[in-house]
Amino acid sequence: MSSRDITTTPRQEEILDRTLELVRESGLANLTMKKVAERVGFTEPAVYRHFPTKQALVLGILGRLAEMLLPPIRAVAADTEAPPVERIERILTHHLDLILRTDGLPFLILAEASAAGDDEVIARMRETLGEVWTILLRLLREMPSPPGGPPPEVLVTSLFGFAITTAVQRRLMPEISVPREQALAQIPVLVRRITGWKEGGE
Repeated sequence: MSSRDITTTPRQEEILDRTLELVRESGLANLTMKKVAERVGFTEPAVYRHFPTKQALVLGILGRLAEMLLPPIRAVAADTEAPPVERIERILTHHLDLILRTDGLPFLILAEASAAGDDEVIARMRETLGEVWTILLRLLREMPSPPGGPPPEVLVTSLFGFAITTAVQRRLMPEISVPREQALAQIPVLVRRITGWKEGGE
């Protein structure tokens, strides 16, 4: 995923949509340009004209996911009328909702790219997740820290953990996955427990 602006044509959008479906169904390792062409209804050469390599196609998917993830998070972070704890809750809810809607796809891509040693894909994901991490860290630093509590850097890891666990559960143990609404309802509870937040900022 990337925070850079990406311009795609309608045909490229269609290819990316069908590629997302294939990766969700069968994983990144099983993705081939032939399968993409069959799913879209194009010839293989037509797909290659838009995405010359499989890596270019995967980077396109990450760009699409970044477009879904980052703009709403930036908007929430900029809403200074809301207290930091509320903005954190809204950001994490949006992040988790994306994980649920894509069946944990971002972390599936990360796991398979790491196993394959695809440094460019890993770097692109690090760029996007790094922006989310930085925003959450800044908001945590705006909140009062409970005496003896862990530093904000540790809290960010804990806050990210629920989304990661949910993604793994969706991919590996779907039979015990928590229903979407129930999972999203846990975010405010987790945020306030992990940060030690009390009403009134006490």
